[in-house]
Amino acid sequence: MKPDEIKAERTRLGLTLQELAQKIGAPYSAVYRWEHGDNKPSARNQKRLIDLFAGKLPESEEGNEKDYLRKRIEDLEAMVASQEKTLEVFRTALEKIAK
Repeated sequence: MKPDEIKAERTRLGLTLQELAQKIGAPYSAVYRWEHGDNKPSARNQKRLIDLFAGKLPESEEGNEKDYLRKRIEDLEAMVASQEKTLEVFRTALEKIAK
């Protein structure tokens, strides 16, 4: 789906970015990037978008807060791990300079 299509369909349904993200179990930041053309939805998320926009998303998947929160925690843990690696690189560089 193209960014303008995602935004148009979300607006048609009267959803905020956050509400759309929750309904398909994706992070808010991902939906924001899709709408702004910075990234594209994965095949799984694209299918969920199409299903939601067509009114086919099963009720059990709509707003599944546990799955959404679990995915969000995974995203945050990955971000922290990445930042820790970057911090370690800087510490190592600083130690080499200090010698």
